[in-house]
Amino acid sequence: MPIDAIGQVAGTETINEQSSVNLDEFMRIFITQLNYQDPLDPVDNREFITQLAEFSNLELSRATQTDIADLLEVNAVSQSLGLLGKTVEVSGSDSAVVGSVSSIRFVQGSPLLSIVTSSNEIIPNLSPSEIRVITE
Repeated sequence: MPIDAIGQVAGTETINEQSSVNLDEFMRIFITQLNYQDPLDPVDNREFITQLAEFSNLELSRATQTDIADLLEVNAVSQSLGLLGKTVEVSGSDSAVVGSVSSIRFVQGSPLLSIVTSSNEIIPNLSPSEIRVITE
């Protein structure tokens, strides 16, 4: 049974910080809009409340996205640690290699496994997505 990659989901990228507006910038824009509105035709209060609510929802969505990314990283660490000592089958370039997971290291939050084969050969830097079968 093949397993999916452990770690960050492919294709998910963080929001570009330059294109986002933080709370201070939003409030500056909001105050500027109030200062320069037409006194004879002021903007409806409901529009301002709607804008604040939309910004609030956007901030909540960003915080949720960050929390989910952190949760995925913790999950990847947990799943990777669970592989320690397990016998795994890894698909190699020529044939499948069977060995025991001996160590795990993390590079930029992504787990890399080292396995030891029955002939004591060490195969380092394997991504968990390369594992095809896990046995006890």
